[in-house]
Amino acid sequence: LLLTLLLVAVVAFLCIYLDVPWYVRMTWQWTQTKRRAWHNRPADQEAVLQFHAFISYSERDSPWVKNELIPNLERGEGCVQLCQHERNFIPGKSIVENIINCIEKSYRSIFVLSPNFVQSEWCHYELYFAHHKLFSENSNSLILILLEPIPPYLIPARYHKLKALMAKRTYMEWPKERSKRALFWANLRAAISINL
Repeated sequence: LLLTLLLVAVVAFLCIYLDVPWYVRMTWQWTQTKRRAWHNRPADQEAVLQFHAFISYSERDSPWVKNELIPNLERGEGCVQLCQHERNFIPGKSIVENIINCIEKSYRSIFVLSPNFVQSEWCHYELYFAHHKLFSENSNSLILILLEPIPPYLIPARYHKLKALMAKRTYMEWPKERSKRALFWANLRAAISINL
């Protein structure tokens, strides 16, 4: 009896520490959204890429996204179609459903990482669903942009996927020096270039 109680306590602690209930809820929402999309899709319509990239960022980082990222990628030759929640989410659909649909309609997902990003619950949802797409489709669709350094102690335990991604994947750092920014934009454009 004592061993069983100890085992239950350890499992309960691990579930809380690893945020298992959150992952179970998100997996449930993902499967429900996929089921609705499957039943509501016309038979002849396949999933078509509409965007070069879906952008995930904290609302606190929106000045950089709106004043730097979007203008530099959407203007000029070889302009890029970006999916941004403010202009591409469909009113009336749930936020989770909009996130999943936008990620699926995008060739890549760009994550603008900063201390603000790891404090945002919605950014966590977007990272979770994009990570799920990464493994379910065996794709190479994530682009990580480190806008500001994130001290490891600021990253919550539930962001263990982000820690793993940053340890295993190359990410781009926003250069503070203006002279290096042209190369940054060229590299980012090259990473998301595709004919839609």
